[in-house]
Amino acid sequence: MKTIAGFITACSIACSALAPQASHADTLTIALDYDPADLYGTLSTNNPMFAMLESLYLDDPRTGQVEPYLALSHEMASPTEVMVTLREGVTFSNGEPMDAEAVVHSVTVFSNPEIVPAYGIYAPMIDSAEVIDDTTVKIVLSEPNPIVDLLLAQIIVVPPDYWEEVGGTEGFGQAPVGTGPFVLTDWVKDDRIVMDTNPDYWGDLPENIDEVVWRTVPEASSRAAGLRTGEYDLAMNLPAIDVDAINAEDGLTVYEGDVARIFSLVLSSLDIHETPVQDRLVRQAINYAIDKQTIIDALYFGKARLLNGQVVLPGQPGYDPEMTDYPFDPEKARELLAEAGYPDGIDVEFKCASNRYAQGLETCEAIAAMLGDVGINASLTLLESGEFIGQYVRRELAPIGLIGLGVPNDPSFGIGVYRSDWRYSYYQNPEMDALIDASRSETDPEARAEIIRQASQLLFDDAVIAYLFGAQSFFGHSDDLEGFATNVAQRFFVHTLSLAE
Repeated sequence: MKTIAGFITACSIACSALAPQASHADTLTIALDYDPADLYGTLSTNNPMFAMLESLYLDDPRTGQVEPYLALSHEMASPTEVMVTLREGVTFSNGEPMDAEAVVHSVTVFSNPEIVPAYGIYAPMIDSAEVIDDTTVKIVLSEPNPIVDLLLAQIIVVPPDYWEEVGGTEGFGQAPVGTGPFVLTDWVKDDRIVMDTNPDYWGDLPENIDEVVWRTVPEASSRAAGLRTGEYDLAMNLPAIDVDAINAEDGLTVYEGDVARIFSLVLSSLDIHETPVQDRLVRQAINYAIDKQTIIDALYFGKARLLNGQVVLPGQPGYDPEMTDYPFDPEKARELLAEAGYPDGIDVEFKCASNRYAQGLETCEAIAAMLGDVGINASLTLLESGEFIGQYVRRELAPIGLIGLGVPNDPSFGIGVYRSDWRYSYYQNPEMDALIDASRSETDPEARAEIIRQASQLLFDDAVIAYLFGAQSFFGHSDDLEGFATNVAQRFFVHTLSLAE
C-alpha cells in the first residue's frame, strides 16, 4: 500500500493526475464560506464533495423525495435484509467499475466506527453487506429500520482499489475519485477547489458548465459583493441583512432554503469537562438568560424561528406542537444560579466559529452579553472553521459552543447526536440511549413518533443544549444560473444546474 505522503506531495500534483486538463468556455464560480477540511465528509459533509461523489439514493432537492441514484431500486427480502439493485455500466472517473464489490466495500467503510463519515450516525443500523452478483448487494440491518431510503442516501460509493492505494480516509478525502459529474483538478487550500466535467459520467452533464471553481471567501460581505459584481455565479450562506437588497437587483436572486439549520449551544455535562455547566440548574439558567426572539429580529431580520424546545422540525415524525421554549427570564436564571451554589455568578469559556455561519460571530457576541447580564461571564474563544469542527467532533467544544446543524428530513439525526457513544454527543444518559435505539428500530409510525416525543422531552428537561432557533440559509445566484435548489440538509447537486448561453 502506498503511503499518503508518497501519493500526495501536493494537492495540485495529485489532482492533476486524476483528471485531464482542458480549456473552459463555461465556468461556474461558487463562493464558499469556508474551505472544507476534506472532500469525503470524514468530519463534516460539504457541497463540493457531492459534485464528485454519489450515493446509492439521493435526497433530491428538485422533488423533495429520496429517490434511486447509483442504485436502481431496493426491496426488503426480510425485515432486516435489503436487496439493492445497482445501475449497470457505471464507472468511477479512474476507470474502476461501480459494481457490487465497490458497494460492499463502501458499506463496510461507512459502517466502521473508526473511519465513519459525518453522517455515520446511521452506521449502527447496518450489520453487514454481501455481493449477490455484479449488480445486486444484500445489506443486512442490525434491526428493522423505518428509514431505509434515507439510510441508503447516506452511503457514498467509493472505488475500493483507489481507496487502498491512497491509504484510506485521509488520502481519499484530499484527492477523491467518484462516479459524479465532475472530477478534481486542483485544490489550493483556503483559496479554491477546481473541477472539470467527467467525460465518462453515466448521467446527464449540466448544460453549459465545463468547469466549476469553488472559491473560499470567509467574509460574508465579500461573498455578497462578489455576487453583485458578477465575480461569482453563486454565493453561499449570505447574511440575512443582504437578502432584500440582492433580490432587488436586476439579474440576481436569493434562494431561501427551508428553516433547517438548527442552532443551539453545546452545554457539556460530560465528566471529562469539570465545569459548573455540568449542573443541570446552570444549564437551565443559560436557557432562561437568552433572549432568542431579539436575536432573531435584530440579527436574522425575522428569517428564523424558535425551536419550541425541541430539535425535531415541524412536519417530521415526533414533532410536538405543544412543546414550548424556555422563556426569556433573567431573574429566573439568577435564581437557578444561586440554587446551584453560584450566587456570585460563574466564569466559563464560550467557543465560536469565526467564519462558519452567517451572523455567527454577532450571535455569539449577543449571547455572551446576555449571559453576562445574569452573572455568567462567558469569555469568547474564536476558532477557524476547520479547528472548530475538529474540536466539536473530538468533544472539545466545551463547556459552551455555538453549533448549527443541518439535518436530514428525519429526526434520526437530530436526536441521534445525543447518544452517549456518538462523537457529537456532550451528554450521557442510558435512558436517552434507549429511546434513540428504539426510534431507530420502531417501524410503526405512531409508536415511533411517541418515542421521539419522549426523547425530546428528556432533552428539554435535562437542558442538554440551549435551544436557540432554526435559521434559513440564503444562497444568492445570477439569474443565468438555472435549476438551483437545496434539500433540507442544505445540500445541492451541480449536475442539476445549468448556465444560460
